[in-house]
Amino acid sequence: MTKKHRYLLLIICYLVIVNYYLPFRSFSLKNHRGNVIILPMKSKIFLILFLFMAVSSVFAQQQPENSQNPLDKISLIFDYDLNFRAASYSNVDYTSPKAVGDSIFSQYLSLNIIGKFEDRIEMSGKLASYGLSGKENPVFMMPYKEDDFSLFLETAFLTFKSAQNSVIPYKLYGGKQEFTAGDGLIVDGNNNGMLGFRGTADFFKNFTLDAFAAKADNYDFSVYGGSLKIKMAPVIEIGIYQERNNTGFEYEKGVLADTSTQTIRYDNKTFYDLRITGGNKKYKYRLEGAQQKGELVRSTATAENTEYDAYAFVLEGSWSGTILKAQSNAKLMFSYADAKGDNAFNPTLARRYNGLQRIGYGTLFAANSADSFFILPDEYGGINTLGAQFDVSPWNFLQTGIGFFLFSATDAPPDAGNPGFAEIYGAKADLGNEFDFFVKYSYKHYFDAGLSIAVYTPPSGDKSGFANNDSSYLFQLEVSSKF
Repeated sequence: MTKKHRYLLLIICYLVIVNYYLPFRSFSLKNHRGNVIILPMKSKIFLILFLFMAVSSVFAQQQPENSQNPLDKISLIFDYDLNFRAASYSNVDYTSPKAVGDSIFSQYLSLNIIGKFEDRIEMSGKLASYGLSGKENPVFMMPYKEDDFSLFLETAFLTFKSAQNSVIPYKLYGGKQEFTAGDGLIVDGNNNGMLGFRGTADFFKNFTLDAFAAKADNYDFSVYGGSLKIKMAPVIEIGIYQERNNTGFEYEKGVLADTSTQTIRYDNKTFYDLRITGGNKKYKYRLEGAQQKGELVRSTATAENTEYDAYAFVLEGSWSGTILKAQSNAKLMFSYADAKGDNAFNPTLARRYNGLQRIGYGTLFAANSADSFFILPDEYGGINTLGAQFDVSPWNFLQTGIGFFLFSATDAPPDAGNPGFAEIYGAKADLGNEFDFFVKYSYKHYFDAGLSIAVYTPPSGDKSGFANNDSSYLFQLEVSSKF
């Protein structure tokens, strides 16, 4: 043991002793940008480990350049993110004959730590905290810890890379991490992390193979699959993914419906996905089509099982440029999801949440292929969206924009009424429309503050299936900071 390592051991012993006799309430340090950060520490053990890595890094950097000590290549990088949201809704439940309003405060905090031991080994971890304050309502359910504002490991995984001169470059990831397929139509981590293994490899420079296997939660829910990406013009990605739900429970909006009575024996879904992306700095496009196969077997002999055979596709096009010397962006989108009763295109782990709120097409309605933020009437399935967005930045620190979305249902009760324009692409019922407006102020790369307003108008008429026809208004303030 060298003299410097003996000093290091003495420092660690000192920290352990102090840890038991002094109440650590906070710990301040500077990040790589020079900003001072004060971190509340709920775990004393975490503090000791964190300081151990930091001190080790300092000693490694003080070694002579010709030293062969393994600590020479150790480095530590961290980032600190905080997002806060205050939102007020005028109506959230269209199964109630009377409009039900609500208001909430939500917060997402994360501390990202990346430890590099050498060129081929890297360890990443994210300590996160979610919080939701306000009235309890099922519409606000999200797949996060119920213990609000408590720190937990969102991700923690090890990365092993191939040598720089490898004929087939590859990366191996093991641990709790964010698994995502494409743009999240079928698989996404939803800022929650899943425990599993992933591997990627590049062949002949133009082909990338990606495969993974993971567990979605503490129950017996597995998800695995892979894709082959052809990196030419356009980029083509072909994927196969499978969900195996043996928990005995169904999922609603991607959240486990954990009840005392088992409802299913198993729910297995297989997805065949084709994704095409292309464009240039000014124009971009995305086309994605997916088919869902599989079977849902219920727990009781009298219940009817379901054979899955449904599909979905997404078309998106975007433009970026300048209007009157102001940076501007425009986007058009269309999505369609097949549905016939329980035989509906409905990936359990599709992208739905970002830690603060439900996300999707429309700030308020937040639709994906199978569900939305709102509590909708029964017997509606398969959500289709036709929408457009536009934003402009008159100054570097200010951005403003608008959006408009038309929603429809592929499957609906027989008396749901006329779908209107959506009948052109096979919809059975109108699900209303939404208008969005936002303005955002940015200070360098460290601070953002935004105000957004969204108005959702439900379908009109007594046959719409909605218990009330009151519009829903959302007023939302968001603040975020990154260091």
